[in-house]
Amino acid sequence: MTNSNHDQVIVVTEQKKRRKGLVWVAAGAAALLMGGSTFALWSASDTFSGGTITAGDLNLVQLEDTSFWDVSNDRQDATETVGATDGSQLGHSITNVSDWRIAPGDKLAASFEATATLAGDNLVARVGIDGLDKLVENVSGMNYSYEVYYGDKLLVTETALPKTADAPLLYLSAPATGQDAGAEDATNGILGEASTTAVGGVAAQTAVFGMPTTSVDLNVVIYASFYEDQDGDFRYQDTDVTVTDRTDVTLADTLGELTVSLNQVRDAGAQFN
Repeated sequence: MTNSNHDQVIVVTEQKKRRKGLVWVAAGAAALLMGGSTFALWSASDTFSGGTITAGDLNLVQLEDTSFWDVSNDRQDATETVGATDGSQLGHSITNVSDWRIAPGDKLAASFEATATLAGDNLVARVGIDGLDKLVENVSGMNYSYEVYYGDKLLVTETALPKTADAPLLYLSAPATGQDAGAEDATNGILGEASTTAVGGVAAQTAVFGMPTTSVDLNVVIYASFYEDQDGDFRYQDTDVTVTDRTDVTLADTLGELTVSLNQVRDAGAQFN
């Protein structure tokens, strides 16, 4: 009898274990079902039209080879128009400037003609001459100046030439067409319009001229005068100062490789801070 009772206890115990296992499996199955279910929530969307962002352009291309001119104003053979200028300072062409010899009272012109391109809604660029900081001056009594022309219109009247590396001759701003609400950056009028007036002196180095089209032709003229102008007209007269000793004869000033440059800036123009 004792053995039979023990057998019954064992059977009951096994049944309890089996029930617990079944309960655990059932609970796990329910959890899997709950985790795999989804619920639909409200959402909405719409499609907006995109656009194309296009980069602008900045370029400077040589239009003509550098030309040299004897523009000494007291010479009767000074009868030709220098480069693409307005003819206000005539001269005669110098075929080989290395063979030409300057004397007190003489004036030499170097003409640089180039096409400038600016395409950009907020684009302002400095026009300068690279290499002036490397100018080697051996001849005493030499003075340098410059003018700038747009076509045959004078933009910068003859002005002392700055010789620092990044000094501006003037500034250009790209055409305002297409800027929508963007305002014009020019401070000195649009090239070719009646309101545009030539500037000179230090004012030229802050002047911003608006371009009527994305590309314009410019003529930068650099002058070397073997005298010191006394009345501001940059034309030799017997009242101007010249050297009288011969200590510098046969010496040479070296301009080296001069380059007309166009560089974007963001610190010039009517709309920039």
